[in-house]
Amino acid sequence: MKVIFTEEQRKISEYILEKNKEMPLSKLYSSEIKNLAVAWCFYSGKIEGNTYTYVETEALLKDGITSPKRYEDAKMLKNLYNTFISELEYISAGNYEDIDIKTLFRVHQSLIRDLISDNEAENLRERGVAITGTNYKPPKNKTDILVALNEILHQQNFLENPLEKAVFLHCNLARIQPFIDGNKRTARVVESICLMNHDIVPVFSTNEADILEYRKAIIQFYENEDYNQYSDYFLRKKKEFLNEFQH
Repeated sequence: MKVIFTEEQRKISEYILEKNKEMPLSKLYSSEIKNLAVAWCFYSGKIEGNTYTYVETEALLKDGITSPKRYEDAKMLKNLYNTFISELEYISAGNYEDIDIKTLFRVHQSLIRDLISDNEAENLRERGVAITGTNYKPPKNKTDILVALNEILHQQNFLENPLEKAVFLHCNLARIQPFIDGNKRTARVVESICLMNHDIVPVFSTNEADILEYRKAIIQFYENEDYNQYSDYFLRKKKEFLNEFQH
């Protein structure tokens, strides 16, 4: 397994885990949880090119008010919200969500409901796909995808640091593109589940510059399997969130 965090990044992760004891996910008020869910959905949708603004996203998810935009954009956000809230409620009730093949398929089906055919949602893809912005080509056939997927899910068991595990799962699941659509969304939910399992608030941002940085970092990983750029981004966002509650 390749090194995920550098020595410096590991020190930062230890700081984050210590500071998280002061502001764990379980200490957020219900109003903060709702705002977290909206912000997380806006962030995840914007990465995919969703056209809803933050205000429009909030109106849609809190009040059910749709904007005169594509149906697919509203449906994407609703699916993201329902999936995120479902996982959050399950884990907040004291459950630990195993990240296995069943969880992966269930999360993907929830995220992609009514956006692709049921048959495509229930199966790994069976042909090659191209990724915009890079020459990297993910595995082409179902057998290779399944082998890669099982290896990722196996290797996660050797990672004790939940922040490292979250980065590892996110980057590698996104890189193999196991489904015909919704891969990065699925990877971000899995990353969030990994964090929520350890009472850590998932990574999110409403800043356009952060969304651009995310896209650049994941392309870097696709091409070189180098975690450094994404790990820097991920850890910075975690530090910023925790430091916000010190003042």
